[in-house]
Amino acid sequence: MMGSDNLTEKKMIPIGVLAIIFIAFIVIANLLDNKSLNGIKRKPVGQGQYGTARWASKSEIKKTFVSLPFEPEKWRKGVDLPTVQGTVVGCRSSGKKTFALVDEGDVHTLMVGAAGVGKTAYFLYPNLEFACASGMSFISTDTKGDVVRNYGIIAKKYYGYNVSVLDLRNPTRSDENNILHLVNKYMDVYLSDKRNISAKAKAEKYAKITAKTIIDIGGGSESSGANAYFYDAALRRLNLISKQKPRPTFRSLWKSFRRSIKRNGLRGRH
Repeated sequence: MMGSDNLTEKKMIPIGVLAIIFIAFIVIANLLDNKSLNGIKRKPVGQGQYGTARWASKSEIKKTFVSLPFEPEKWRKGVDLPTVQGTVVGCRSSGKKTFALVDEGDVHTLMVGAAGVGKTAYFLYPNLEFACASGMSFISTDTKGDVVRNYGIIAKKYYGYNVSVLDLRNPTRSDENNILHLVNKYMDVYLSDKRNISAKAKAEKYAKITAKTIIDIGGGSESSGANAYFYDAALRRLNLISKQKPRPTFRSLWKSFRRSIKRNGLRGRH
C-alpha cells in the first residue's frame, strides 16, 4: 500500500505543475488582451504620448469624404457617371447598393497589405474603374501584366481611353512614341497657315526641348567636361534638324538626320 501511495503522489506532481502552467497561461492571455487594440477608446492619446491621433467618427468621415453609388454597370454604359474625381479609400453597403468613399484631396495614398489580401482586386481595380468613369488620366505599374489584361480592355472598350504599354522587359512589345510628334503637329498647322506665328513658335520650342532631351541627358554642360563644345554643336545641329520643314516621308528624327547628312554631302563615318 505504501508503494502504491508513493506512485500516486509522483503522478500527481506533474499533473499539478501542468495545471499551474495552464492557469498562468490563461491569466497572461487575459492581461494581454486588455492591452490590445480592442481596449483603445476613441479619445486623444495620453500617458506621456504626444499628439491628438484618434479614430475618425462617422460624422467626420461623412464630412471628409464624398459618398457616391459605386455602379460600374451603369458607368460602362455612360449612365450616371461620377462628377467628382479623387481616390476611392473605402466603401459601405446599404442593402444591395455599394457606396464608395472618395477623397477629393490632391494627396498621396499608401495601401499596405500582405500577399493575397486583395490590394489589386479590392483597391486598385475599383480605383481604376472610378478613374475611367470620372475621366482621369493615370499611370499604373504592372509587373505581372494583370492590370493591362483586365482593365486595359475595359478602359479602351467602354470609356474610350488610349491605352499605352511600356514593357521594360520586352521593349519591342511596347507601344511606339514619336518624340517629334508635337514638332510635326504645330509645323503642319503653320504650313497650312503661314500667318499663324504662334504655331511656328510652338514647333520651334518643342524642337529645342527634343534636342536638349537627347543631347543633355546628363543634366547640362557641366557634366560634359572637355567635350562641352561638341555637345553644344550637336545640340544646335539637332535643333536645326528638328525644325526643318517636315515632309510626309520624313516624319521621324532618324530620317530627318539622314536627310541632313545627304543634303550636306557627308559620307563615311560622319
